Amino acid sequence: MRAIEGHALGYAWAFAASLANASQDNLRKLASNRVKQPIEIVALSEVFNVVALACAVGASGKWGKFARYARRGDLVALAAAAGWLKALSAALLQRALRLTPLSLCVPYLAFTPLWLLVISFFLVHETPTLRGVLGVMVITVGAYMLNANSAAPEKLEKSPRLEEGLVRGGGGSSGRVRSARESLESLATPPTNGAGWMSIAFSEAAASSFREERYGVRLGCVGRSVARQVTTLRANPGSLITLGIAAVYALVADLDKLGKLHSDDLLVFIFLQRCFLLAPPLTYVMVKNPAAFNVFTKTKKVGCALALIGFLDIASMYAFLQSLNYIFTSYAVAAKRTSILASVVGGALFFKEPIARRLPYIFIMFIGMALILIADADKH
Repeated sequence: MRAIEGHALGYAWAFAASLANASQDNLRKLASNRVKQPIEIVALSEVFNVVALACAVGASGKWGKFARYARRGDLVALAAAAGWLKALSAALLQRALRLTPLSLCVPYLAFTPLWLLVISFFLVHETPTLRGVLGVMVITVGAYMLNANSAAPEKLEKSPRLEEGLVRGGGGSSGRVRSARESLESLATPPTNGAGWMSIAFSEAAASSFREERYGVRLGCVGRSVARQVTTLRANPGSLITLGIAAVYALVADLDKLGKLHSDDLLVFIFLQRCFLLAPPLTYVMVKNPAAFNVFTKTKKVGCALALIGFLDIASMYAFLQSLNYIFTSYAVAAKRTSILASVVGGALFFKEPIARRLPYIFIMFIGMALILIADADKH
């Protein structure tokens, strides 16, 4: 009974981190529309974190412990690696949110648990159950389908790379070029009845046939699916960036756990890590654009958003590390990544992004999360 209660508490912490992450995503999207450089958002929001943590360390009388931690090579290395990777991923995420709608960009973070299955096995020696692996795979498939069936057609006819390819295909294939372009343009027109959906199917088939004939390759169903994923990623660079961030997040999650295991005070370790996180972006802003700090006095709304981003970042990290006291890293991250769902809904509410066609695949991700929960409960 105690084990079950402990795991329930672990997942409660993980879902609290999820809620904080979802709120952060929406605030980051808002800030990306107001502040020019992504690294400036990271620096300005992180200042709040370090100041708040410094006050907390001082109020608890732990400055002496911080000095002792700073002299330990293992903790310094872990804090520095995690902090710098977080600074990099935060800047990249801000860049991705500027390039791509929130509801198309954030879902790729669902690939983090899949990376963790491999990384956690080697770094922290965690061996998940078969059902847990299945749950993570279902979440990943849901994210894959979400991207494949999202607004890819709307991006395809606007993609400069695709237009360039169609123009180069001239000569004797001009008829096929026009046909393919017309097919792609028809994909952007929403269907009004059953015949409309059939038209889309034929248009997709025509475009696929054109690609196959042009490159001399007959692709199977799997090949066409992968090709569409690649094409969509190229048309939505923010999604591609987020896919890379998912791998970085997986590594950072295990570094956080190692730091937690090697330190006897979580608050001091977090403060040490955030100092390393703040150093690169703050140095950049102070050298390149010190006027960026004027945003706090000129635009109060943006200043409040940056402050909230910093606060929620600390809250999310603290809740996540607390969850690791009770559940595996891969399971905690899977629970934390349900923030994707709230972020997508936030994109619809606050930024008027269309999400109706994406909701079924979001529920698939929920099923994957349920499998992980059941697997972890059975194990204990």
